[in-house]
Amino acid sequence: MSYLDEKKKDNKLQIIQSAIKMFEKKGVEKTTIRDIMNNTDLGLGTFYSYFKDKEDLKEQIVLSKVVDLVLEAEKKCTQEDHVERFISFTDFIIDYYIAHPFEFELVASNLNWALYAKVENEERFAEADTTLKYILNKYSQLFSKEYSDSQKLYILSLTIETVISTCKLAIRKDSILSIDEMKSVLVEVIKQILNR
Repeated sequence: MSYLDEKKKDNKLQIIQSAIKMFEKKGVEKTTIRDIMNNTDLGLGTFYSYFKDKEDLKEQIVLSKVVDLVLEAEKKCTQEDHVERFISFTDFIIDYYIAHPFEFELVASNLNWALYAKVENEERFAEADTTLKYILNKYSQLFSKEYSDSQKLYILSLTIETVISTCKLAIRKDSILSIDEMKSVLVEVIKQILNR
């Protein structure tokens, strides 16, 4: 990698790290691009060399967090049975998000079907698209009948939405079920979604 490429990568990372800190401190909506850039040693205009606007930055952060977590979960889950491996995969994600509530809130409030569509269709999300296709391929044996890739992605997104709902309920102080009770129900729901 050339010096210039390395510098660009470092600048982008510096902006992302500053944004995450500011989002956690002030909230996404109240954080301005100026707030983000004031916490870097870069000029305000440098932001636009890497991101169209704050929404673009937020989407890239959310997808980066999801990709990193998915890859980490996949490394940790080694069961031979595909359904058991997928259940372990979702279990890992739930435990991670409960331990990291800010990241959970950032992802939960910004991961939606429109973002999935962007992942499939926009070059800037190529890494996320590659990761999703990897997971779809890895877990293709989960599906009891033939589906298109878009249908498989939709089924997996339903599973992710169910996991997100479980996390939301688990972190509420007035939750009537413990996380372990929720997980046992979630296992059954996942099996139903996958027709198992």
